[in-house]
Amino acid sequence: MKTWRDSARPIISKVLKDTEGKSEEEIKKALYNAYPWGERAMHPYKIWLDEIKVQRGLKKNKIEIEDPDQLKLL
Repeated sequence: MKTWRDSARPIISKVLKDTEGKSEEEIKKALYNAYPWGERAMHPYKIWLDEIKVQRGLKKNKIEIEDPDQLKLL
């Protein structure tokens, strides 16, 4: 089963790739227009905004941060 983030990731990636080199206003407008889940509210929208920050390098994805003291499952 896909998560909201799994669904958002390729859409945001494509928009950022398509708008590369454009102004900040154009990028934001394209991301706004690409939102796929109707109303911009609650959990899906929060995940959407968070994934934008992650892909634009404004925030690190907690999932991708490895803790050297964390044990690995074998």
